[in-house]
Amino acid sequence: MNSFATSEIKAFEKKLGGYQYLLTFRYSNLCVKADPISLLPVSITVGNREQNIEDAAQVIQMDDFHLVVVPKHMDVLRDVQEGIFEAHPEFKMSIEQMEKNDPNSRFILCEMPPVDKPRYDLLTEATKNLYEECKARMDAVLLEEKRIFVELLAEDPESLKKVVDQINEKHNNAINDIMDLRDKKLEEIEEAYAKYRENHAQAGVYQRQQSGVDVTQRMHMGEK
Repeated sequence: MNSFATSEIKAFEKKLGGYQYLLTFRYSNLCVKADPISLLPVSITVGNREQNIEDAAQVIQMDDFHLVVVPKHMDVLRDVQEGIFEAHPEFKMSIEQMEKNDPNSRFILCEMPPVDKPRYDLLTEATKNLYEECKARMDAVLLEEKRIFVELLAEDPESLKKVVDQINEKHNNAINDIMDLRDKKLEEIEEAYAKYRENHAQAGVYQRQQSGVDVTQRMHMGEK
């Protein structure tokens, strides 16, 4: 195999890795659990100047469903909040203070939205569509590589077969990797939706119990 073929295969593998990274990034922005990566697209406008969020604030994962955003300077707190809202209007945000009497200890608390039925449907569809888009790009790159090598090694069928087998293997491995990413995201969505339904059911039971207590109390009061 000549040096051009070797470098071309490496470039092919790098393209596949780039598409996989892009899918990972996009999945992190289908917010189910808190992930600091989801705030990377946030752009902060301070005056007439654009800043990335990492230039204006520190992002900390508090737990599975909350992010803490601490501005590096308090005078940009509202700008940071507006930037987050532009990127993720679905987040529930509040301004909190680390120290009760210290306004300079303020930070933004971001809470992930619950996965109710409409959000479940939206996230599930988006997860599947992003996978299909990524797979289509990988398939297109594979076809292009095969075309290049057919032209390059047309007079050496044995080498051509080896190269095609090699790029097919790399392509199949990449497809398996993004399938795993898709399946993990779908599992995450399913778990969040199950949790929402469980919490909703418990809240309904509690309300019915409280209603029963109120009725009983009114009946007793009526007897008196």
